Amino acid sequence: MNNIDLPSTEEILFAMSEQPLGEGCEAKVYKIHTNPKFTTRVSLECPPLGELAKIIKETPIHKQKNIFDDRNFAQTLAYWKDPKNPAQPLLTVNFYCPGISIEVHKSGRPKPDSEEALIRTKVLSESILALPDSSFDDLYDDLLFLSSRKHSIDVGGGLFNNTGNILYSAVDNRMFIIDLQPFLQDHPGIPRNQKKGFNIPLYLARGLLPGAYCYKDEHCKDPDLIEYRTAIIEKVISGAKRNNLNDVGGYLKGSMDNMLNYWKVQLKLLNIPEKYHDNMLTRIGSVKDKNRYDSSTDFQTYIRVSGMEM
Repeated sequence: MNNIDLPSTEEILFAMSEQPLGEGCEAKVYKIHTNPKFTTRVSLECPPLGELAKIIKETPIHKQKNIFDDRNFAQTLAYWKDPKNPAQPLLTVNFYCPGISIEVHKSGRPKPDSEEALIRTKVLSESILALPDSSFDDLYDDLLFLSSRKHSIDVGGGLFNNTGNILYSAVDNRMFIIDLQPFLQDHPGIPRNQKKGFNIPLYLARGLLPGAYCYKDEHCKDPDLIEYRTAIIEKVISGAKRNNLNDVGGYLKGSMDNMLNYWKVQLKLLNIPEKYHDNMLTRIGSVKDKNRYDSSTDFQTYIRVSGMEM
């Protein structure tokens, strides 16, 4: 995938005249239907379309090396800089990644206290539970691969709220990770020799639970959702054991005992019945770590709409 024919500026502008595929707190994402392998991710700070068209037609496009082989993380392939603030890209061209966000409170979706929101959360939870173990294994393989490329799930600036960065695809019968960040360097509290970023079961668990972050107050006592969440956590722990990925070595420093303290807090916040806690903690604490991929020496500065991170 080193030589990729990118969509034209006209195709990108045409896509931006349509309804967005999705919208977050930083950007809107449009599918380029005339070149459907790609999307464009456009900053919410972008100027009007006419002014933006002038910028992208008159300023050079900057290509970003694809270091992920044939894997699709909706990664950035190219971008345009903001002439007024060159450190901040105005828009990027990305691979199109299939599926819908596991998060359920994105723009235009149900309000937290609505019956519609509860139905949506349950349906998504049932869909994830219906996935075969091989789908969870694929997801773990992506986590292990990302760590070898010194990139991580982006948790959105806080603990455990990365549900918007995992897509569920019924067509592919699997889940996809999107919206990456490179391993942080020279950052307070982040060791330079850490190996996993946020690519650990602790973060994945919350990321696979629809509504667990945005509807934590409204849905935390619904008996069906408690049952679904418990079963999904079981799948996460079983996947960790099958794929030899534990919680030590990521941004949260410390021993497995320290990590289990975070797990205790998470299980309580998710209202997982206490009768399951000891068994879950014993199992996740017994996972043996085994690197599947050799670490890459090809570290790059990763450009995305939210800014340049290192």
